Amino acid sequence: MNWTRMPAMLLVAWAVAPAVSAPSLHPWEVAELTFEARREYANAYVEGLPDRSTPLAQVTFTGTSGAAHGKRYRVAMFWDGGRTWKVRFAPPAAGEWTWSSASEDPGLDAVNGTVQVGEWSEADKQANPARRGFVRVCRQGPRAGRYFEYADGTPFLWVGDTWWNWSKPGIAFSSFQKLADDRAAKGFTVGQLFFAGNSGLLGRGYDTPNLPQIHAVEAMIRYANSRGIAVWIHPWWSREGLNERVSEEQMRRWWRYVIARLGAYHVIWVLAGEYNMNQYGGFGLPFWKDLGGLVKREDPYERIVGTHPTPPGWSGGAEAPQWSTGEVIHEEPWLDYNQSQVGHGRWRNEMIPRVVAADYARQPAKPTVVTEPWYEFIEGNPSGMDIRYGAWSAVLSGAAGHSYGGGHVWWAHLPESPTNQGPWPLERSFETNTLDYPGARSMGFLAKFLGTLPWWTLEPHPELVSEYAAPLCGAVPGSLYVLYLRYGGRVKVDLRPSRATDRFACVWFDLEQGRERRAGQVNGGEVREFQAPEDYPGSLQFKDWLLQIQRVEP
Repeated sequence: MNWTRMPAMLLVAWAVAPAVSAPSLHPWEVAELTFEARREYANAYVEGLPDRSTPLAQVTFTGTSGAAHGKRYRVAMFWDGGRTWKVRFAPPAAGEWTWSSASEDPGLDAVNGTVQVGEWSEADKQANPARRGFVRVCRQGPRAGRYFEYADGTPFLWVGDTWWNWSKPGIAFSSFQKLADDRAAKGFTVGQLFFAGNSGLLGRGYDTPNLPQIHAVEAMIRYANSRGIAVWIHPWWSREGLNERVSEEQMRRWWRYVIARLGAYHVIWVLAGEYNMNQYGGFGLPFWKDLGGLVKREDPYERIVGTHPTPPGWSGGAEAPQWSTGEVIHEEPWLDYNQSQVGHGRWRNEMIPRVVAADYARQPAKPTVVTEPWYEFIEGNPSGMDIRYGAWSAVLSGAAGHSYGGGHVWWAHLPESPTNQGPWPLERSFETNTLDYPGARSMGFLAKFLGTLPWWTLEPHPELVSEYAAPLCGAVPGSLYVLYLRYGGRVKVDLRPSRATDRFACVWFDLEQGRERRAGQVNGGEVREFQAPEDYPGSLQFKDWLLQIQRVEP
């Protein structure tokens, strides 16, 4: 038996033979088993996943000792060219796991083995938070349903970057490494990627996977995971007349194939991009609801599922507009969190706190994220301040995080693979490093600042702010307050939930420069007024600020 531990990737692979004992793994590392079929298939992709029926081949993994004891997962094999079939499994717990295959194909049937899974150290998890497990919704505690966490219960802050077109051909792997390294260093935790059947990963007849390109994209996903970034996957993008080009069966099959291929990676499922565009792509809302249920049933890990909507005023969404999925499908049992696309432009950016607040008021409680805000198309358009307003107004209104899109990145406009920018105001040259646009740096500051606080305890409390035009405040009243001061200036904050003898540390952060500017202390017990370090007329520059007020423990 041969096996290798692939560098910089959470993947261990080995060829199988009966009664194999596999090398040691850690929880959430990807184990890949390779099988060889004996039968010939006219189309193994189609025959491997018969519609609304059991897959041609499956492998059952059973925990027999340690924390794994009693856990059981059944995972579908996927076809990977010729007579090659594979299965991938991410053991969620340490201990011994046994596995056994079942299929009508003799080459894929009755193969079995064991794998030993050892614990990660806390230092290992600090080095790569993906080792804490897949992202899920927090279901316990006073803010259950409001934010995400890793499988081990560690809170997960969604700081997303838009990677729509990085699945297109011609991209050098080194270019993606540069992107992922930069975003990981800035504190981004999610990369939003097309893995769409109608974006070149399936042939024109939608019955033949483009395996070379799929392999290239999988390498990107593995690398992003190795840098601690979860990859947001949507396998379809709604288009006008989509139902005239692809059938419901073909859409279901591709989703099942994607789950089988990518289900062991650190990914997040998204039913479709702009699923309601052009009247739900011609399929109608019942189809998408049914597909959401299928995704939840097919994924053995039951990870979070959402979908991406089209907002009002967007031509393709005019017949079924949604500022957020919460407006239409909030109560669907398979929908774990709401997504909003406010879209592009200042008036749309202004909608963010209203959209998030509306979702926050819905029951049952579900996290909400703006996954397509106003992109920073070129430097200064929109401004870094516009990006900061969108992100901070979302988080302080109760969102579980926020996404960003900017420059060459969202289009994957690269020297080796340039794109036709269409109507969008993108720079054709590559002289400006769009990885470091002001908004991107500001998102990095947001990630790092919130990482110093128990951000998951903050509730939206605009009522604690007075005499200010945009009251954006997340707080644990009497203990911790975070305010976004869009206009700088003066603001009054109600500290009466605390005692007059309580002391609070007050720190002002210059968001344009991403650094602390002034600190001091005040007593609690009453409404206090705070003044930004710079203000008109002493300073003619219009700036936004962040104010942190935190009780000093005796």
